[in-house]
Amino acid sequence: MRTIEISTDVFAKIWAQRIEGEESENQILQRLLGVQEAHAGNPESKRQKIPSPEPRILWRDDVRQALEALGGVAPLRDIYAEVRKQRLLAGRSLPLNTDAIIRRELEYNSSDATAFTGSRDWFQAVEGIGGGKWALREEVGE
Repeated sequence: MRTIEISTDVFAKIWAQRIEGEESENQILQRLLGVQEAHAGNPESKRQKIPSPEPRILWRDDVRQALEALGGVAPLRDIYAEVRKQRLLAGRSLPLNTDAIIRRELEYNSSDATAFTGSRDWFQAVEGIGGGKWALREEVGE
């Protein structure tokens, strides 16, 4: 089942339309909308199967994958190029500010940076912040 958000007023109107035997909003709406309940003997026909969306790839994942492809350590310009290559091959967007997004993800996910979010310490500024060289940090556990 899917979850939908409705206002309290709409919720009240749905339940005002309830008849005896209906125990859920879904049952009330099925009747009101003329949606036939599928035969109980065939559970597959009860709900429309919606394919699961592919897992969402985040920029930080792209940056990490790029550094892995570059052997774990690389200058920023090579990271930019590798992320671009991977995103193009995967059919994902390349906004004009791609370089800034990559730098942001490196800093958000590195305890070396003041922008560190505190949750993933994946990247290391090899020559310090501003040095232009980044590496994958040794994983202690995620």
